[in-house]
Amino acid sequence: MNASTAITQAPTMLSARQLRLVGAGEQIELHPGEISFSTRIWAQLSLPYRDPGDAPHWTRQNGSLSVTVTPGSAGYPFGVVARYLLIWMSTEAVRTQDRHLNPGPSLNAFLRALGLNTSGASGRRVMDQLHRLATCSITIEDTRVTERARHVSGANIHVASRYQLTFPRMAGEQASASIVLSEDYFADVMASPVPVYAAALKALSGSPMRLDLYVWLCYRMATLSKPVTISWAQLQTQFGAQYSQPRQFKAKLREHLEAVRVIYPRARVAVTDAGLRLHPSPTHVTRARPKRKVTRLG
Repeated sequence: MNASTAITQAPTMLSARQLRLVGAGEQIELHPGEISFSTRIWAQLSLPYRDPGDAPHWTRQNGSLSVTVTPGSAGYPFGVVARYLLIWMSTEAVRTQDRHLNPGPSLNAFLRALGLNTSGASGRRVMDQLHRLATCSITIEDTRVTERARHVSGANIHVASRYQLTFPRMAGEQASASIVLSEDYFADVMASPVPVYAAALKALSGSPMRLDLYVWLCYRMATLSKPVTISWAQLQTQFGAQYSQPRQFKAKLREHLEAVRVIYPRARVAVTDAGLRLHPSPTHVTRARPKRKVTRLG
């Protein structure tokens, strides 16, 4: 065996993050912990990964479904924090059966509930993204074309119908918030919440695409009855519209999918030349599990 062959066959060393991910996956398998909830909307579609800035609207597609986000006075919601906030809202709505949400007695308590550190920077990001979510407009459309007609159905919704946000101007003062979900958004949350593990969301933090892939797989495996292939073109319109080169998108999706599969190993997903081949798999959150207390993300 020559030196080059020996190097090629040497085992790959795991990074510190990969080791943490493996440890988190093992822990979730043994002790899954508390359940959080997403919604069908955000399991099938998603928010921007980065701030679209001055764009008049932002659109993402998943098959016949599309979401169009129009920013309000605070701008676009985006990134990991916005996703944590949406999951916290859904989880609290399911837990309390109420669309009036109370983030807690203090900003620090709210940050801990979201699984974030209690730094001033975290507080500012959370309050900023909460303001963006409360003020944006969302259009969901389902467009289907047949031989006889083009059918379009949809809804214009807001996440919140009322909100009260206090941004302190003096150091040491606490921010506070209260959110009332809109009736339409609350109805969608309650109609079919998508269960996910809070510990899985925490383990996959740092990348909005990882979070989206995990929630999407949890949703698809709960509804999938036969194998299906999702083409790379479809996947790019859903998860990677910001990538100009398909090759870059494929590489990034495969990287994040590997992380998700460490956390959700029973998800039967094959990467093929045509796209992702999904096979019916056990749900990550066991359907037959007994009733248990649902807590906030963290």
